[in-house]
Amino acid sequence: MHLPSPGIVWEWAPFTADLSACLNYLRRCGVDKAVANSVRAVTAKTADEVRRGNDEAFAAARDSGGFIVPACIVNPECEGAAGELERCRELGSVWLGEICGYAAGFRYDTKRFRAVVARAVELGMVVQIHATAEEMRDICGRFPRGTFVLPHPASGREDIGPRVEALRDLPNMHLDLCGHGYERMGILELAASIAPERVLFGSDYTINDPAAVIARVRASYLPDGAKDLILGGNAERMLAERGVSPAPERGALP
Repeated sequence: MHLPSPGIVWEWAPFTADLSACLNYLRRCGVDKAVANSVRAVTAKTADEVRRGNDEAFAAARDSGGFIVPACIVNPECEGAAGELERCRELGSVWLGEICGYAAGFRYDTKRFRAVVARAVELGMVVQIHATAEEMRDICGRFPRGTFVLPHPASGREDIGPRVEALRDLPNMHLDLCGHGYERMGILELAASIAPERVLFGSDYTINDPAAVIARVRASYLPDGAKDLILGGNAERMLAERGVSPAPERGALP
């Protein structure tokens, strides 16, 4: 999810514009732990703004009592990007992303970007990148020891097909359900039939509604075991491998 920053809110109508309101809504939807960056960091084009945005995510993690797992962002075009990544890792962040090059003005085919990814892999971090399937194939292929997440199933056949094929072909790639495409009947089931252990619940909140994704997973034609993995088990495993405690025990799926 994307935490609102002071003065920067991505909701159409900012009715959950601070941390308290966000947490209340997430709990209302049934979410009990969230990996989150700040909207300031995602779009930052200067080193100072990147650091300021990352500090907002760390403050939210502290103030939420561990509900928020802080995700960090770096802009490879900014001076000291590797140092900022290392600072965030030392402060406890195990998740880099969601990296959005289009929003922050950088490309994924540069030496600077690849150097940042290489360092994140060395640090054992999960790397989540808003990318095309072709871009993700290149990144996962260059860094086979890394753990990568491709967000958004997408909603057109020209996008869905390559993403599902990438999930099948790339054992170090996960697909998360945030944004759009999850609501198209059969896409979730197809992805889960290929690799249920590499499909993740995601919401893109505060842009989109977590409750809609949860409802789609719960109503899907999947066995309860696969639903449990998608709604939390897979992410909990990835975080636990990096020393982050799991969410509180959830009740059985209806």
